[in-house]
Amino acid sequence: MKNIKIQVNEELERAIKKFPTWPDDPLHALAILGEEFGELNKATLQTIYEPNKSNIEDVRAEAIQTAAMAIRFIASIDDYYFHESHQHIQGSGHEQEN
Repeated sequence: MKNIKIQVNEELERAIKKFPTWPDDPLHALAILGEEFGELNKATLQTIYEPNKSNIEDVRAEAIQTAAMAIRFIASIDDYYFHESHQHIQGSGHEQEN
């Protein structure tokens, strides 16, 4: 377990160095976390159903990346702006007020 924590922390540091900024709103931050979870899902499915395309090491790497992004999401939770976005009625060309 200690090794996993070290790997997640190393991935977190690498990600912050590569992408030092993070969204101010939780939906965009969640989209980043969701994208990583999607890659974990794909690697897992391919390891099971298309083993020539992925393997357990790919699954492990994606799980570590997902954990790192989950930490980034949580780390900014008090800094997010929780408010509704502007919306529009589709096809009208007009913006709808919130």
